[in-house]
Amino acid sequence: MMTKHALLAALALAGAQAAHAAAPTYLGHLSSGSFAGTVAAESGPWTDGTNWSLWTFTADLLAEVSITVTPNHADLDPYIAVWFGTESDTTHYANMSSDGLSSLFIAGADGLSPWSTGGVGEPAALSFTNVYGDGPFVLAIADYADGVGSGPLAYTITASVPEPETYAMFLAGLGLSAALRLRRRA
Repeated sequence: MMTKHALLAALALAGAQAAHAAAPTYLGHLSSGSFAGTVAAESGPWTDGTNWSLWTFTADLLAEVSITVTPNHADLDPYIAVWFGTESDTTHYANMSSDGLSSLFIAGADGLSPWSTGGVGEPAALSFTNVYGDGPFVLAIADYADGVGSGPLAYTITASVPEPETYAMFLAGLGLSAALRLRRRA
Protein backbone atom coordinates (compact mmCIF):
# COMPACT_ATOMS: atom_id res chain seq x y z
CA MET A 1 0.00 0.00 0.00
CA MET A 2 2.81 2.40 0.89
CA THR A 3 4.58 1.68 -2.43
CA LYS A 4 1.45 2.58 -4.36
CA HIS A 5 1.30 6.00 -2.65
CA ALA A 6 5.00 6.59 -3.27
CA LEU A 7 4.57 5.71 -6.94
CA LEU A 8 1.56 8.05 -7.27
CA ALA A 9 3.47 10.85 -5.53
CA ALA A 10 6.44 10.38 -7.88
CA LEU A 11 4.17 10.45 -10.93
CA ALA A 12 2.40 13.57 -9.67
CA LEU A 13 5.75 15.32 -9.11
CA ALA A 14 6.99 14.38 -12.59
CA GLY A 15 3.72 15.59 -14.12
CA ALA A 16 3.86 18.87 -12.22
CA GLN A 17 7.30 19.67 -13.62
CA ALA A 18 6.18 18.85 -17.14
CA ALA A 19 3.10 21.05 -16.71
CA HIS A 20 5.33 23.95 -15.64
CA ALA A 21 7.65 23.48 -18.62
CA ALA A 22 6.98 25.89 -21.47
CA ALA A 23 8.74 26.44 -24.76
CA PRO A 24 9.94 30.04 -25.15
CA THR A 25 7.66 32.34 -27.12
CA TYR A 26 9.74 34.89 -29.01
CA LEU A 27 8.02 38.19 -29.76
CA GLY A 28 10.13 38.79 -32.85
CA HIS A 29 13.57 38.97 -34.42
CA LEU A 30 15.49 42.20 -33.82
CA SER A 31 17.59 44.10 -36.33
CA SER A 32 18.56 47.76 -36.36
CA GLY A 33 15.64 50.01 -35.51
CA SER A 34 12.86 50.28 -32.94
CA PHE A 35 10.50 47.55 -31.74
CA ALA A 36 7.57 47.66 -29.31
CA GLY A 37 6.53 45.02 -26.81
CA THR A 38 5.11 44.35 -23.36
CA VAL A 39 6.24 42.41 -20.31
CA ALA A 40 4.35 41.13 -17.29
CA ALA A 41 4.55 43.32 -14.20
CA GLU A 42 6.75 41.90 -11.44
CA SER A 43 8.25 39.31 -13.83
CA GLY A 44 11.58 39.78 -12.04
CA PRO A 45 15.13 39.07 -13.21
CA TRP A 46 15.76 36.53 -10.43
CA THR A 47 13.12 34.05 -11.61
CA ASP A 48 13.12 31.65 -14.54
CA GLY A 49 12.06 32.94 -17.96
CA THR A 50 8.39 32.00 -17.73
CA ASN A 51 7.11 35.62 -17.58
CA TRP A 52 9.93 37.38 -19.42
CA SER A 53 9.57 39.04 -22.80
CA LEU A 54 11.95 37.22 -25.19
CA TRP A 55 13.36 38.37 -28.54
CA THR A 56 15.95 36.84 -30.87
CA PHE A 57 18.63 38.49 -33.00
CA THR A 58 21.77 37.60 -34.92
CA ALA A 59 25.00 39.54 -35.24
CA ASP A 60 28.06 39.04 -37.39
CA LEU A 61 31.30 38.02 -35.71
CA LEU A 62 33.07 41.07 -34.18
CA ALA A 63 30.00 43.29 -34.68
CA GLU A 64 29.24 45.91 -32.03
CA VAL A 65 25.74 45.36 -30.65
CA SER A 66 23.87 48.01 -28.63
CA ILE A 67 20.39 47.57 -27.18
CA THR A 68 18.33 50.05 -25.17
CA VAL A 69 14.93 49.30 -23.63
CA THR A 70 12.88 52.40 -22.81
CA PRO A 71 9.74 52.07 -20.66
CA ASN A 72 6.51 53.34 -22.24
CA HIS A 73 4.70 52.70 -18.96
CA ALA A 74 5.53 54.73 -15.84
CA ASP A 75 5.57 51.62 -13.61
CA LEU A 76 8.09 49.61 -15.67
CA ASP A 77 11.59 49.15 -14.21
CA PRO A 78 13.25 47.19 -17.03
CA TYR A 79 16.00 44.66 -16.46
CA ILE A 80 17.51 43.20 -19.63
CA ALA A 81 19.89 40.35 -20.41
CA VAL A 82 21.42 38.69 -23.48
CA TRP A 83 22.41 35.05 -24.05
CA PHE A 84 24.25 33.40 -26.95
CA GLY A 85 22.14 30.43 -28.01
CA THR A 86 18.53 29.51 -27.37
CA GLU A 87 16.76 27.27 -24.88
CA SER A 88 14.02 24.71 -25.49
CA ASP A 89 12.26 25.58 -22.23
CA THR A 90 11.88 28.83 -20.29
CA THR A 91 12.74 27.06 -17.04
CA HIS A 92 16.26 26.45 -18.41
CA TYR A 93 16.97 30.10 -17.60
CA ALA A 94 17.75 30.16 -13.88
CA ASN A 95 17.83 33.98 -13.73
CA MET A 96 19.10 36.99 -15.70
CA SER A 97 22.71 36.75 -14.56
CA SER A 98 23.78 33.17 -15.31
CA ASP A 99 24.14 30.71 -18.16
CA GLY A 100 21.11 28.77 -19.31
CA LEU A 101 21.12 25.02 -19.79
CA SER A 102 22.41 25.34 -23.38
CA SER A 103 23.03 29.09 -23.72
CA LEU A 104 25.88 31.36 -22.61
CA PHE A 105 25.08 34.49 -20.56
CA ILE A 106 26.62 37.57 -22.24
CA ALA A 107 25.46 40.67 -20.35
CA GLY A 108 22.71 42.11 -18.18
CA ALA A 109 21.68 45.68 -17.40
CA ASP A 110 19.38 47.56 -15.05
CA GLY A 111 20.26 51.12 -16.09
CA LEU A 112 21.89 53.15 -18.86
CA SER A 113 25.44 52.24 -17.82
CA PRO A 114 27.09 49.26 -16.13
CA TRP A 115 27.41 51.37 -12.96
CA SER A 116 23.77 52.50 -12.91
CA THR A 117 21.05 50.66 -11.05
CA GLY A 118 18.24 52.30 -13.01
CA GLY A 119 14.81 52.61 -11.48
CA VAL A 120 11.12 52.79 -12.22
CA GLY A 121 10.53 54.56 -15.53
CA GLU A 122 14.25 54.63 -16.45
CA PRO A 123 15.74 52.93 -19.54
CA ALA A 124 18.17 50.00 -19.46
CA ALA A 125 20.99 49.62 -22.01
CA LEU A 126 23.79 47.23 -22.81
CA SER A 127 26.51 46.89 -25.45
CA PHE A 128 28.88 44.10 -26.39
CA THR A 129 31.16 42.93 -29.18
CA ASN A 130 30.14 39.61 -30.72
CA VAL A 131 33.11 37.33 -30.10
CA TYR A 132 30.81 34.33 -29.65
CA GLY A 133 29.89 33.29 -33.20
CA ASP A 134 27.18 33.52 -35.83
CA GLY A 135 24.47 31.73 -33.86
CA PRO A 136 21.30 33.24 -32.48
CA PHE A 137 21.21 35.54 -29.47
CA VAL A 138 18.28 35.95 -27.07
CA LEU A 139 17.28 39.24 -25.44
CA ALA A 140 15.15 38.91 -22.31
CA ILE A 141 13.23 41.77 -20.71
CA ALA A 142 11.73 41.65 -17.22
CA ASP A 143 10.12 44.11 -14.83
CA TYR A 144 12.30 44.37 -11.74
CA ALA A 145 10.37 43.30 -8.64
CA ASP A 146 9.51 46.83 -7.56
CA GLY A 147 6.03 46.45 -6.05
CA VAL A 148 4.33 48.87 -8.45
CA GLY A 149 2.24 48.26 -11.54
CA SER A 150 0.15 45.38 -12.76
CA GLY A 151 -0.76 43.83 -16.07
CA PRO A 152 1.37 44.12 -19.19
CA LEU A 153 3.87 47.00 -19.15
CA ALA A 154 4.85 48.51 -22.53
CA TYR A 155 8.39 49.27 -23.70
CA THR A 156 10.33 50.21 -26.85
CA ILE A 157 13.56 48.50 -27.89
CA THR A 158 16.13 50.50 -29.83
CA ALA A 159 18.65 48.10 -31.33
CA SER A 160 21.83 48.64 -33.27
CA VAL A 161 22.57 45.23 -34.73
CA PRO A 162 24.70 45.64 -37.87
CA GLU A 163 23.25 43.81 -40.85
CA PRO A 164 25.46 42.08 -43.45
CA GLU A 165 24.43 44.81 -45.93
CA THR A 166 26.15 47.36 -43.69
CA TYR A 167 29.46 45.57 -44.06
CA ALA A 168 28.92 45.22 -47.82
CA MET A 169 28.42 48.99 -48.13
CA PHE A 170 31.48 49.60 -45.94
CA LEU A 171 33.66 47.33 -48.09
CA ALA A 172 32.29 48.90 -51.30
CA GLY A 173 33.21 52.33 -49.94
CA LEU A 174 36.73 51.16 -49.10
CA GLY A 175 37.07 49.69 -52.59
CA LEU A 176 35.93 52.95 -54.18
CA SER A 177 38.37 54.93 -52.02
CA ALA A 178 41.22 52.62 -53.02
CA ALA A 179 40.30 52.88 -56.72
CA LEU A 180 40.25 56.70 -56.55
CA ARG A 181 43.60 56.76 -54.77
CA LEU A 182 45.19 54.48 -57.39
CA ARG A 183 43.74 56.63 -60.17
CA ARG A 184 45.29 59.80 -58.68
CA ARG A 185 48.74 58.18 -58.64
CA ALA A 186 48.59 57.29 -62.34
